[in-house]
Amino acid sequence: MDNGHEHDAEHEEIDATELLSELGADARTQIFLSMRQQNLELLEIAARVAGYAGEHGPLKGDESEKAMRTIWKLYSEFYSWIDPEEIEEDDEEDDE
Repeated sequence: MDNGHEHDAEHEEIDATELLSELGADARTQIFLSMRQQNLELLEIAARVAGYAGEHGPLKGDESEKAMRTIWKLYSEFYSWIDPEEIEEDDEEDDE
């Protein structure tokens, strides 16, 4: 009488290390993509706060450089609120 145990054993022979490795890589990928999405959202917020989003027309010459500096400054400030430890690590590296 076959109660299905032999059939289940065949499916359990999957290499657990390989499976965990694949899952780990997928999890790392998802974390990476999630972080990048958060960065894009933060850049969008910084651009809006700086007044360079929405119906703003194309920037000319030195306006784009000024806009990028303003947006980067706001982005950096917002990012330090989200992940203050990373900012502290960067400061320590600069001191060396």
